[in-house]
Amino acid sequence: MITQYIYFAIALLGIIFFLFLIKKLFKWLQSKISKLENNIFFSNTKFAQFFRFITPRRERHILSFFLRLLRITISITFLILYLPFLFSLVPQTKKYADIVIGYIKKPLLFLYEGLIGFIPNLFFIVVIFFVTKYLLKFLKYVTTELEREAVRLDGFHADWARPTFNLLRVVIIAFALIIVFPYIPGSDSPAFKGVSIFFGILFSLGSTSAISNIVAGIVITYMRPFKVGDRVKIGDTIGDITERSLLVTRVKTIKNLDITIPNSSILGNHITNFTKNAEDVGIILHTSVTIGYDVTGNDVVKALIEGAKKTDLILSDPVPFVLIKSLDDFYVNYEINVYTKNPEKSALIYSMLHENLKGELHHAGIEILSPHYQAIRDGNVLTVPPENIPQNYIKPGFKVN
Repeated sequence: MITQYIYFAIALLGIIFFLFLIKKLFKWLQSKISKLENNIFFSNTKFAQFFRFITPRRERHILSFFLRLLRITISITFLILYLPFLFSLVPQTKKYADIVIGYIKKPLLFLYEGLIGFIPNLFFIVVIFFVTKYLLKFLKYVTTELEREAVRLDGFHADWARPTFNLLRVVIIAFALIIVFPYIPGSDSPAFKGVSIFFGILFSLGSTSAISNIVAGIVITYMRPFKVGDRVKIGDTIGDITERSLLVTRVKTIKNLDITIPNSSILGNHITNFTKNAEDVGIILHTSVTIGYDVTGNDVVKALIEGAKKTDLILSDPVPFVLIKSLDDFYVNYEINVYTKNPEKSALIYSMLHENLKGELHHAGIEILSPHYQAIRDGNVLTVPPENIPQNYIKPGFKVN
């Protein structure tokens, strides 16, 4: 009996000594970590590009945390395995040793049996994983060739390749997860099903607008109303498309403002694309000027066309042309139309065009009656060009009673 108690005391001292050694060892390791000045694990170029935010100071904190975690894990594991042996040395505590051993064996047996039973399902999951992986690689290769136009399909545009691959990838991965789901351990447990239902309801309630934007993004992709770099007008926003995704489209305005527009809003608005037809014959820019009835129309048209030809970034072929839009109460409304292949610079072109038109009209002695001028003039004089005044015309005088 005394021998058993001596063994018990020695074993107890062994526990204290082991924990003391563990404490000293990890304290020494902690001191070594505190003296580190450079990264050890994240200094390699392969890791550095992914973990640029991990500085030497942060790495020391991470290593210290894992050291504490390792120390606690080793201590608890040692006590769990050693205490049954310690209790078995004394008859009074031997029954507790059997209880502790039972507590340890139960989860270990559960894990062992679960692992053995999971092996056939694991092979099934691995097969599905590799089939999905290589199917996606094949689709990526095909869509890449379509995007490069190395392979062509009738009715399939090159800019559809990447979004089509993204959509197919989501569908294939979702389909693979649905197949694999019943083979995941615990998938048939009530807790797992409850969590799945909870997240499903949460997603459906919180993603209504997101889903509508995604659907609109898919529709816009296959409508092809614009591409990145195009100058467009969406609602009241005019600018260049800088980014297009399933949720939003980003537009950079001529004032260098970045505007994010939800795809559902784009689908509900008129879209004007200034760039799409500019690559062929160019698009028509137009502006109006109002001239009095006393000026010959040919002189106005000639001056307007000369001013347009002097403007940079305007095409000489097709030639600019003039339309008479309306005959208003005080003036004739002339519209000058010009072609350009640079719609992204339309604000600059309009500015130069207006300056050249004004200069040519002034040089020709033609008065621009816009805005209206209020002046006192002799109303007895005919407001027609001089060459149209009859030869025997006599200006009537004022009759005063």
